[in-house]
Amino acid sequence: MRPNYAQDAPPASITVGGCAYPCETDYRVWLDVLKQLEDIDLGDTTPEGRERAAEKIIRLEETVFGGYLKDEDPIQAIEAIAEFSRGYPGAPVHPAQTDGARTYSFEYDLNEIIIAIRNQSGIDLSYRRKEPFHWWEFLLEFRTLCGEHYILNLMEIRGYKGKDPELKRQKQAFALPEEYTAAERAAYDEFSALFDTEDEA
Repeated sequence: MRPNYAQDAPPASITVGGCAYPCETDYRVWLDVLKQLEDIDLGDTTPEGRERAAEKIIRLEETVFGGYLKDEDPIQAIEAIAEFSRGYPGAPVHPAQTDGARTYSFEYDLNEIIIAIRNQSGIDLSYRRKEPFHWWEFLLEFRTLCGEHYILNLMEIRGYKGKDPELKRQKQAFALPEEYTAAERAAYDEFSALFDTEDEA
């Protein structure tokens, strides 16, 4: 049976290369880990690009494990960290049921998410909470929000696909800023540099 909240405590370690390493589990740490994962560009194979990626991988492992796993394959470590970041396994979502639209952002919507969890479950995850709260439990709380929470209304507006003019206007008004991966930002910078060079000439 898949790991589940009824029978299994959320894990406190991540397995890399067959070895289980104790890891940070607090949701605040993992909000930062998500950003770090997005910022690693493995596609830049230049010496400088490899060096930047290596530095970011070391920082990521220090955040998650408290130190660099020098005896483990960094790619396997990244894959294991990314897998842990997904939380308890859920049912697969058919590609036809998603259109890639971003309906929430932990960076921009965290306040609304924290308030919704407090209002629904009574769990205060604000600055007042000093003890850790496991990332997997945080994800469960977020994914099971229901009712009329503000964040759910925002997500519904952002995911609107109809033709109603007012709802389309709201969708545009509440749209999230574009977010780019490290590889996408590097490609944009490279493209922009071409024009900067031409301007200088």
